[in-house]
Amino acid sequence: MEIETLGIVLGAVLPIYPVLFTIHQKIGKYDEIVEEFKKLRNEHELHQENYHGN
Repeated sequence: MEIETLGIVLGAVLPIYPVLFTIHQKIGKYDEIVEEFKKLRNEHELHQENYHGN
């Protein structure tokens, strides 16, 4: 009985695993881009304050 349940679970999960892995990678890349954008925005605001004297 346990082997049959394991077979059903693996049969359901294994086909969608590559899709889940791809989604996970894309989310990670998006997070890196957002962090880089935040750094650039903060740097821009710092230079803008220094340049305009605000």
